[in-house]
Amino acid sequence: MKIISAFEINEQYLKMLVARVQGRSAKLADCRIEQIKLLNDEQTSQLVGDVLHKTKFKTKNTTICLPRNSVTVRNLHLPSQETKEITQMIDLHIGRIVPYKKEETVFGYQVLGKDEMGYTKVILAIAHIANIRKQIKILENAGLYVDKVALSSYGIWRWVLNSCRTEINPKDLYLLLDVDTTFTDFIIFSQEHLMFSRSITVGSDDIRENEVSGITKLIGELKQSLIIFYNEEINKKPVKAFIGGAKNIGNLIGAADDELGMPVKEVVRPTFRELHEIDKNLPENVSFTGVADLVLSETEKRIYFALPEIQIRRSLREKTKDLVILGSFVIYCFTVICAIFLGKIYNQQNYLKALQQRSGTIDKEFSGLTSQLNKITFVKAYLYEHRLPLFVISQLQNAIPQEVSVTFLKLDEKKVILRGEALQLSDIFKLVTNLEQSKYFKNVQTKYTRKKKFKEREITDFEIDFNLAF
Repeated sequence: MKIISAFEINEQYLKMLVARVQGRSAKLADCRIEQIKLLNDEQTSQLVGDVLHKTKFKTKNTTICLPRNSVTVRNLHLPSQETKEITQMIDLHIGRIVPYKKEETVFGYQVLGKDEMGYTKVILAIAHIANIRKQIKILENAGLYVDKVALSSYGIWRWVLNSCRTEINPKDLYLLLDVDTTFTDFIIFSQEHLMFSRSITVGSDDIRENEVSGITKLIGELKQSLIIFYNEEINKKPVKAFIGGAKNIGNLIGAADDELGMPVKEVVRPTFRELHEIDKNLPENVSFTGVADLVLSETEKRIYFALPEIQIRRSLREKTKDLVILGSFVIYCFTVICAIFLGKIYNQQNYLKALQQRSGTIDKEFSGLTSQLNKITFVKAYLYEHRLPLFVISQLQNAIPQEVSVTFLKLDEKKVILRGEALQLSDIFKLVTNLEQSKYFKNVQTKYTRKKKFKEREITDFEIDFNLAF
């Protein structure tokens, strides 16, 4: 569940509505309408902060609702269907419509379709950028960051569509009056589009001061607005009128029914079923229909004012959100890897402890056998060293031919030096061959062979070196 809020700030009142949004459904959670006629901007920010502190709502999305009397709205017919060209044409028209420099204004528009000539019909809203920045600063000083700036007329129109859906025919036009304290928003609409809007400088305060005079003046302005609509747009009469906004409007509905020649229906303004005490305390001369619909529904069929700072902040927030998601994913992966690694280390340590405990148990059980095994190993090594010369001599006896006489034998660890005599040199070669073929000897080398005479016979002395292979 997320909390969203919408604010409307005019010369007399601060309107704040909060809604709880869960999935696609939204319910009004709170409403505050505070008088700020005698407050400066700093005091207004303090008031907003106090209201937020009392309500304890932490809003994630904040929208500013611009009242109709602070915005200039015009209907245009442009000879193009390309969005880029339409925007450029509107850019050129702004200087002719309002007495401000182009850089001092911000605009939004909605395309209404095509006229008989094939031109694109556009409803254009122009606001002074300083007025919007002033409201943004008031909310920022109270700790809120604005996501959108919208025109109140579209919220009023959407509220009527949702409240009186069964009474609206897709092919007909309808008249809508939303009465606020100092002005009335005159709207011509169909089911698909808000076709025309005009701000009438007669409000509920005028009717409260002098009901007959206020209603008469309002009806006169209403008729004049209809004439303007017929002249500028299409000569098609609305089939029904809806009147809403403030409750304190006297006999306006009855007078409009008599003068307009069409059925008139009162629009029920937003209520709080769960918070009846708030309904009782809301001023009856104030309309909060437009700002209420901003927190209750989301639609692209609205006029939004795109300020550069809002777009930059939104882009930064989206990038920050992406970075937070990426960082969270990286931290999650790192945590999982660390958990797996630490789990393996922990298991290995537990296994090592188990082995150590088992080893200690075995050592206690077989400590006597280990000692005896060590003694047996020592004895085997001792016997091996003492039996080694006998074994070497035994193998030499098998390798030495009968024609060869050994006169000297030296065994130095693994090295053997063998000297002797033979009648023929071939007998010595036979000895060398036998030694090389034995698996117990290696690296056989003949150091020398020399002939000498012994008792009138010729014999050959030799010396052979080799290593033991075990």
